[in-house]
Amino acid sequence: MRAVLVATFLLVPLVSGLAMAHDANTFTVIVRESRHDPSEVEVVLTDTVMYINVDSRENTTHRIGLDLNGDGDFDDEGEFGSGILDDECDFENDSDCRITWNYNTTVAGDFQLTDYSSDGQSRNIWLNVSIEDHTEHEHGVDDPHHDDAPAEEEERERSSQTNLQKGMLLLGMMLIGGAGLLFVSMVMGRR
Repeated sequence: MRAVLVATFLLVPLVSGLAMAHDANTFTVIVRESRHDPSEVEVVLTDTVMYINVDSRENTTHRIGLDLNGDGDFDDEGEFGSGILDDECDFENDSDCRITWNYNTTVAGDFQLTDYSSDGQSRNIWLNVSIEDHTEHEHGVDDPHHDDAPAEEEERERSSQTNLQKGMLLLGMMLIGGAGLLFVSMVMGRR
């Protein structure tokens, strides 16, 4: 009976940690010449997505954001954007130069963002923001401007950061639980 009571006291803090509120996280997206890594990010409200431009082609910049009307800018109502992202900056001579854009998520939904590069290319990327209950959004439910992607569209990569975090939490819980059970069996064995 005592072993069950000790095991219960050891496991209760582990299980209660699963119900804790979400701490804001930062997810990184690498902006390359021909793709984004990953091209689809799934985050929770209050998370930050950091887009880092590493496209080192000479005189090539990127602008990323939500262009609801497809006019090539992010200035209209409901739109947002990064401004110009360079791959390197001379901050002494240009204090407005930026390599990264930190977007703090404030609205839930599935957003098809556009990356306009200065060489005339554009590509679509996804930002999926859920509320804290981690429910899945279906593309098109929250974004009336989303069209079903054609079959030839390049396959979107999904962010595995949240799955990695879940796996690490599960592994940690299993290790702590195993250590607790080992401790209980050692205490019981001395009697």
